[in-house]
Amino acid sequence: MFRLIDALRSKTWACLFVIFLRYLIGGAFVYAGWGKALGGRFMPAGTLQLPPDHGISIDLFFEALYRTGIWWNFLGVGQVIAGALLVTQRFATLGAVAFLPISLNVFVITISMDFHFTPVLTGLIVAANLGLLLWDYQKIAPLFYPNRAGEMLIQLRSDQLGSPGYWQGLGLLILLTSSLFGNRENALVWFPLCLAEGLLGLVGFFIVNRRQQKCNPDFRAGKPNNNL
Repeated sequence: MFRLIDALRSKTWACLFVIFLRYLIGGAFVYAGWGKALGGRFMPAGTLQLPPDHGISIDLFFEALYRTGIWWNFLGVGQVIAGALLVTQRFATLGAVAFLPISLNVFVITISMDFHFTPVLTGLIVAANLGLLLWDYQKIAPLFYPNRAGEMLIQLRSDQLGSPGYWQGLGLLILLTSSLFGNRENALVWFPLCLAEGLLGLVGFFIVNRRQQKCNPDFRAGKPNNNL
């Protein structure tokens, strides 16, 4: 599996997939997290009821979480921080590590409360999170060998396709948009804006990359980078 990941890091399409997966997950959780961080409800009481044999209804469950106060805010802040780290690309590995307990927690809650088809979505989020961790396995592996003597050199091909500043800048734009519209009522504004930013960023990358190749025939995106 690790050899496959190493091979995929040399593929432009795979790197782009990972970059935009970070944007998608990170941006979504920054957007969702700000509502909790600022003390907003996830859903008003009485908006979604389950049959009595399921126990507590979903809306009352979230209302109880909301009324914890500081813990509810803390949960939102955690989501914002983990999501922000992901979209920056530069700190994406740290973001994926921080995001794992959050995504697992959400997944288990949706199973426990019988959220209809929601566990499928949250399960995919957990799978994506694990995929991002595997993608950066070389950065994480030294944590499992803390007492190994000697130095460990990590030779890792960059997944930023030769343009780290470009992707970091686009990530900051998505982070800003997700923060400004971090309210469930603004979903119809937030999602199209982030989608447009991502598509324009993708087109812009190919335009810039083509120009660089014309100016420098030896230029190739995704050169190995040991300074990660």
